[in-house]
Amino acid sequence: MKRTFIFLGSLLLSLALHAADSNATAKKRGTHKVKAAPFKIELGLKGIFIPAETAAIKVKPEVWSDLTLARDAATHGSSVKANDLLILLKKEKMEKHLVDTELSLEEAKLGFAVAKVEHEFAVNSASLNAKAAQRTLARLEEDMKRYMDKTRELNRKSANYSQTSAENSLSYVQEELKQLKKMYEADDITEETEEIIVKRAQHSVDRAIHYLNRTRNSTETALKFTLPREEEDITLNLDRARLSTKKEAATHEENLAKLKVGFQKQQRSLQEAEKNLAKLKRDAKLLSVRSPIDGVLYHGAFVEGTWMGRKGVQTKLREGGKLLSGEVVMTVVSLKGLAAHASLSEADYRKVAPKMKGWATPTAEPSHRVAVEVKSVSRLPSAPGQYKVQFTVNLGDKNYLHPGMSCAIRLPVLNQPKAITVPSKALRTNGKGELVVRLKTKKGETARVVKTGNSHGGKTEILKGLSEGDEILLP
Repeated sequence: MKRTFIFLGSLLLSLALHAADSNATAKKRGTHKVKAAPFKIELGLKGIFIPAETAAIKVKPEVWSDLTLARDAATHGSSVKANDLLILLKKEKMEKHLVDTELSLEEAKLGFAVAKVEHEFAVNSASLNAKAAQRTLARLEEDMKRYMDKTRELNRKSANYSQTSAENSLSYVQEELKQLKKMYEADDITEETEEIIVKRAQHSVDRAIHYLNRTRNSTETALKFTLPREEEDITLNLDRARLSTKKEAATHEENLAKLKVGFQKQQRSLQEAEKNLAKLKRDAKLLSVRSPIDGVLYHGAFVEGTWMGRKGVQTKLREGGKLLSGEVVMTVVSLKGLAAHASLSEADYRKVAPKMKGWATPTAEPSHRVAVEVKSVSRLPSAPGQYKVQFTVNLGDKNYLHPGMSCAIRLPVLNQPKAITVPSKALRTNGKGELVVRLKTKKGETARVVKTGNSHGGKTEILKGLSEGDEILLP
């Protein structure tokens, strides 16, 4: 029991000492007493006056590349009206090339017309060739069947019959000669006429022998060579016809597709030629560069209110100078009004919105003010941590202002006559992601969840969670 009292006594003493240490720590930390006071946010930005309307002058042809000046361009600083000639480029080569291109296109059109007829002819011919191949094969197969069934054997018989006929003819004339000789030998005296008859008969026999020899040779040639070769030739022609017909059938659709692709290729070439001619005609119009608006002509370009590049384009804007495609060589600046732009830091990004009003103090005359209004705020940074703000400007009677002049822009964001604010460094985030402050209490301190508004100059507006008289602990 005694030990228990000793333990409890030690515990209570430890807690008392801890509380005393906490109070001592709280007393050592800085505090801020909450009270309502005016809270004003006014941003100061460095601005530049820019033209309200500009027209960048550049020549950017689609296909033409020779951009040589025919004479000096309009002078820097001159006043120009809409449609005034600013730059005149040489046209001789362009005009010649344009005529040649038109002639080439006409030639291409005629060639395409011929190709169209030839394509239709080729398509029809392909179909006819396929039908002809089928018909030729059918006829050869019929001829082959007839040859094998009848003609081959008939030719063999004819060859043998010719030889037999020759042998018979020889036999006939030999027998006739033999009989004549017997008849005339029976007479004692052979008359001259009888001798002649015998000679004629002998000649017939000789001719028959010669004819028989020729026939035997012909028959042998026909049976051994002519007829077998004839059969081989017929068989070969039939095989060739079958192969050709098979090839024609297998490649017919592909050949038609090939013809179609070739025709479409020519058609596309013609269309491309027509497009190129149209581009060339559009480029020809660009060789006379005219002002799109009224204003003052600057050599070079305006980049975010800064005039630059005059030195680099001076030689190009003289007779014989050559321009680069798409290069801004001039800018026509409208005199109808000015705008302004400035850079906004990322910390102030959410404080600025379109329609917010402010004023600009020209560097050229610090005693003057010019009304400005936010036109837009860029969504993407123009540089790391910087965003571009565009302003409309009401010049009033400040006609001495011109593009490129600098100014100081003041933009009131908030003017709260009575607001509760705390030092921004007093804000912390709890485990739930809520903003809290450490509130001083009689027993020590406690965390208080708050809802915040704008922050500026190290102060943050508290919309909910604190009241006047509250005392918060600072880190």
